[in-house]
Amino acid sequence: MHSFLIVAKDKKISPPYISNLLKEKEIHALDANWETYEKTMGIEDVRNIQKKILLKPFKGKTKAVVIQAYENITIEAQNALLKVLEEPPANTIIIISTQKKELLLPTIISRCKIIEIKEKEISLINEGIPELNHTLNILLNGKIGDNLKVAQDIARDKNETVLWLEKMAIYLRRKLIENYNDPKYLNCLRQLQKTYATIKSTNVNQRIALENLFLSL
Repeated sequence: MHSFLIVAKDKKISPPYISNLLKEKEIHALDANWETYEKTMGIEDVRNIQKKILLKPFKGKTKAVVIQAYENITIEAQNALLKVLEEPPANTIIIISTQKKELLLPTIISRCKIIEIKEKEISLINEGIPELNHTLNILLNGKIGDNLKVAQDIARDKNETVLWLEKMAIYLRRKLIENYNDPKYLNCLRQLQKTYATIKSTNVNQRIALENLFLSL
């Protein structure tokens, strides 16, 4: 699927999230065309997008068109946008950002991978993503010494351990959305949620619990 729908009540949250998504898709900043509509988005706006979407990527193999539509989108414009979503160029990712799904026709929603950003994800979006991604790559590489070192670093304080597990769970859910239920992320999330529940609700030794978790990935 080449189209994404980013939904967030606070419109300030979406741009940094989208920027990170573009980085993960290895889309250069020069190949990302951002279109922001603070007022009603009309048919002429979609026609302008249709022209730009035909352009070839400048720096990489793939380009992105980011449509930030925070207010009303006319039905005429949505029908035109639907045609774009039905037959996007093979080298193009389309990202629509809005505050409410209800602004869009069901036919548009059905053609997008929906990512709803919850309020609790704000701090994760603004900071910590590179560190979480780096740590996740270490854990999934399966080197025992590296995994035990990560457990040691995280397990110094129970509150910090619980917070880290919450952030990693949010990040893994995002990876699942973006990678279409990749088994390795799904297994990691399930194991992490079990450990999270154990550490939060019991007096288990958190370092041992983390070591068992990381060695099982």
